[in-house]
Parts: sequence; C-alpha cells; structure tokens
Amino acid sequence: MTPTPPVRALALVLALLAFLSACGPAPSGRSTEPLDVTRDPVQEEASHAIPFRLEKGGWTVTITPRASYVVRGIVLSVERYRFDRNAFLSPCDVALAWGPLVEGNLYRKIRWDQSGRWYWWAYGASFPYDNAFIARYSANTHIIPATENVGKAAAALPRHRPAELKGYLVDVDATRDGQSFWWHSSLSREDTGDGSCEVLFLEQVVSQGKVYR
Repeated sequence: MTPTPPVRALALVLALLAFLSACGPAPSGRSTEPLDVTRDPVQEEASHAIPFRLEKGGWTVTITPRASYVVRGIVLSVERYRFDRNAFLSPCDVALAWGPLVEGNLYRKIRWDQSGRWYWWAYGASFPYDNAFIARYSANTHIIPATENVGKAAAALPRHRPAELKGYLVDVDATRDGQSFWWHSSLSREDTGDGSCEVLFLEQVVSQGKVYR
C-alpha cells in the first residue's frame, strides 16, 4: 500500500528530527545549579598544567595552558567558522556578557555582531555607558573544543540565554611544511583591540540545565 501524503510527510519529519538529534550534542549530565551571570569570570594561574600537542589538519599544534577559566554569562551571539586559517582548530566563537551589563537586561540595548574573529557592538545616544564599560563586561571567546561533543554544544548555544564555559586560556603555536602561526589568549578582561580575545581550550559547557563534555 502506498502511504498517503500526510503519512509520508510525518515520516519525513520524524526522520529529520532523528537526523538532527544524532548530529547535535549529547549531554553527559544535568545541572540544577542556577548560573550566576552577575559575577566576573574566574581565572586562576595554571601552574600545574603542562603544554601538549595535537596533530590536526596537517598542522602540529602546541597548546600551552596559561590559566584555568570559568565564565558564566549571557550568550550574545555565536559565529561559526569553516574557511579561515584557524577553523580547523577553532570552529566557532562565542560572545558573552556578564555582570552589570546583564543586570536589568542592559545588554539588550546594544546591537551585537561577529565576523572575522571579532565581535562588534553599536548603541544609541541614550546608552548610559561607554565602550570601555562594554569591553569590561563582555568578551569574544575563540573556542578550541576538547571534544567534538563540547564543540557542538558551544556552536549550538542559544542567544540571550545563560551559559557556562569551562576550560583553560591557552597559547597556540602551530607549524606545517615550513609555515607557522601563533594565537595567544588574552589574560585580562579590560584590554581591547587585536589580541584582546580569550582563546579557550573548552572542556565543559553548561546550558539550559544540561552539562556537555
């Protein structure tokens, strides 16, 4: 018997949902602790951590942990990268806001955007603070996922929802066939311009009550 059009349509929808579920991140646990996005990120010297190497995309990559890092904030935007030089290592950036910038939904009075490994903002004349204030309580974080699953979770973070990112701020040095590049993390929340973004070796994501590793 040939399925009727509604039955075929339902089968296609179920197949698509199964496909999307298989491709999405798989939670490894649940978290009932509310994410406090009013506090600054927690950064501690990673004196116990040692550099390690990855072979990826034909590159030999040395990753040097500089500090352990936990940031809890409101997701402003997520930008995926496929074709820039660093995409093989860092497939997405996550822009976050925390502290006074999220109190009273102040961040919603700002227009946010990401491109070219930068994040951008714009606000009207009535906004009560300056660029230094915004830079102090927000950040664009380059994500180097420790696992494919945690990378999927970072790339799928919903905008304007709280999230926690946990791992290490790192320096990256890579070589391939006589070529080389470096990518060093900021260790300050108050710097701006080139080199001010955090480069995070991401080990865990918490979002909407689910933990991803």
